[in-house]
Amino acid sequence: MKIFSLFFLIFTICFSLGFSQDQICSGSSTETKALPNSKEVFVKANGAKIFCRVIGKGNPILVIHGGPGLSQDYLLPQMARLGKNNLVIFYDQRGCGLSTGEINADSIRIETFRDDIEAIKKAFGYEKITVLGHSWGCFLAMKYATSHPESIDKLILLSSSPASSEEFSLFTKEFERRMAPYQDKLNAIKKTLEFSKRDPTTVANYYRIMFRKYCYDPQKANLLNLCMSQRATINGLKVSDIFEQSLFSKPYNLHAQLKKINISTLIIHGDYDPIPYVTAQNIHESIHNSKYILIKNCGHFPFIETPDELFKDLNDFLHKP
Repeated sequence: MKIFSLFFLIFTICFSLGFSQDQICSGSSTETKALPNSKEVFVKANGAKIFCRVIGKGNPILVIHGGPGLSQDYLLPQMARLGKNNLVIFYDQRGCGLSTGEINADSIRIETFRDDIEAIKKAFGYEKITVLGHSWGCFLAMKYATSHPESIDKLILLSSSPASSEEFSLFTKEFERRMAPYQDKLNAIKKTLEFSKRDPTTVANYYRIMFRKYCYDPQKANLLNLCMSQRATINGLKVSDIFEQSLFSKPYNLHAQLKKINISTLIIHGDYDPIPYVTAQNIHESIHNSKYILIKNCGHFPFIETPDELFKDLNDFLHKP
């Protein structure tokens, strides 16, 4: 299996099978329950219905989740904290979570996902919107920023995927290094009958061992709300596979395009993120009007690992003149 495919397969299966604190998801009706004072709507976009969850009031922020193939659920409820001073729109990407749409090579394309962002913005009646991406969501955010700079008020890249395939190789080396001490234990679990039958508890235990290495404090991973339905799991894996074949199996480099934009940008990265922070620094150097913050003792999920520091940085950036 290609390393890049492995990376996104890890994310998709890990989130889809899910674990939240000491609770293992059963795979049925496991999407995030409605949050207080939230509104849930579907936006029509090029043959798909995009599920959106709206929280708060104020300046609009569109949040783009990671993956590809995941849903907004793992960001909640922690990222709903942004709704205290802003109107925040979380959405499930096409074919993912509660969103619909054909899952084939014609529909699952970076251009379609980029256009879905524009469709959401227009459906809510905004000329400009702040865009916040996490992980793979940052890749989408960067693609949207390079094609629709006039539509973005501010850009936030949180724990960003690398902007080039060459830089992505730095992540694969770090991932392999972190997993090396656990390979025997992981391989033993994979050989069990329970794992072959995809027993939820067994598989969740397998990925819990792996996933904790994405956090500076391994126990912080237990705070994530990572439940998705069986349907979302199956569809998410299909979406992930199509992107791996059509986009990420080929060389890519966004830096030349990023150098052409002039959008007020905040880049936040954890110093313990398995995606090396030098890749975030490189994005900062490419985007002319950007600010870079490195959070100490933090991995890939600052909204659960260092929430107070993260939201202070976000609010300072969002509400400065």
